[in-house]
Amino acid sequence: MSVISAIRDFIATCPYLDEFEETFSKVDIDFLEEKPTNYMVEAVPAEPIVKRYINGDSIRRAAFHFCSRVFWGDMENIDTSEFYEHFQEWLEDCTRDKVFPKLDSTKEARSIRATTNGYMVDAEAKTARYTIQCEFIYLQKRR
Repeated sequence: MSVISAIRDFIATCPYLDEFEETFSKVDIDFLEEKPTNYMVEAVPAEPIVKRYINGDSIRRAAFHFCSRVFWGDMENIDTSEFYEHFQEWLEDCTRDKVFPKLDSTKEARSIRATTNGYMVDAEAKTARYTIQCEFIYLQKRR
């Protein structure tokens, strides 16, 4: 399984997703539907190797955006801001408690965190796309 797929599966377990949406919410990779409410994990460009060890192991970064398409309006915007605050705190709790995406045996998770607050990327008549930038750090063992 790819690292980004592991991140997607992990984020789908976030307890705030169901709280934010009344029905079961699906998390896609690199695809965000036009109708609200739905979520996406989007891989973004970043230097993948943070540190390389002499034995061939390396500390790696998977940078990603977690995005949502939601209804847009005064009350909805407050709910969305609150959701992204909770999501950011959940990632911090996961790192503190060492609860991470499931990786194959050559990889060992180190941390997952938000690197920005959640923010609106674009808005249409009744919906908006929100994004929070994140990173997942893991050890890649030499094969």
